[in-house]
Amino acid sequence: MERLATLLIPASLASLKSSLDETIARLKQTTPPMGYHVKPPKGRSESQFERDLWQYFPGKIHTGVQMLRSGYDQPYVPDFAYIDPAIGLHIDIEIDEPYTRELQPLHYFGCPKDAIRNQAFLDWGWVVIRFSERQAVKAPASCCKTIASVIAELTGDSSVMNAFRQVPTLKPDRRWTEAEAQQMAIQGDRDAYFKPANVTELKPKRKRKKSQTQEARLMLTSGFTFYCPECGEGPIRWQGHYVCCPNCLYDAFVL
Repeated sequence: MERLATLLIPASLASLKSSLDETIARLKQTTPPMGYHVKPPKGRSESQFERDLWQYFPGKIHTGVQMLRSGYDQPYVPDFAYIDPAIGLHIDIEIDEPYTRELQPLHYFGCPKDAIRNQAFLDWGWVVIRFSERQAVKAPASCCKTIASVIAELTGDSSVMNAFRQVPTLKPDRRWTEAEAQQMAIQGDRDAYFKPANVTELKPKRKRKKSQTQEARLMLTSGFTFYCPECGEGPIRWQGHYVCCPNCLYDAFVL
């Protein structure tokens, strides 16, 4: 079964065992984006993950880039694109959700749409890295570390890893099947890992018991005549702020 994060490298780069100059020359042949989406749609996990990407890769993270497909009006739009124009490295960074808002299975093992999409980016010379939504939500810095390790491997520049010395290595996540995605939708798995760890279910508030002062005030009527709230005895004689019912012995201090 496929494990996430999924790393796909173009054959032209995977088979390349040469100098950095030759690698860069091959990267320069990568097909660049043809435009930018005005307001690209974002998944629930992408806004917070974007902050981590910008922190570790400033100036190289882009959203809304469009890759035009031959014969199709609808372009491919990566969730995030890492682009280093100096060397021509392009990385398609995807966050895979198990199901849609309409609870339909998504990005499951063997999904034909994902396979076609992946191959299109590979043919364009892009590296493809796919994370599960759970990984992006629970371990965003570790996801960034995975991206950095790929960059270091392709460019030979290990300095990009310096910022991740204290960051744990990303734990793998298993790619779900279509049937598992349906079950995850029924169980509401996405809501579970989006819920903050320190949030507990709110219990209904208990009704406060009336304080002695509040109860005593119920005995106060016009003309300072007192009636017992327990048995209704009255009027009751009182001394100072103290009242005692001669019938049921209810007592209280009143104002």
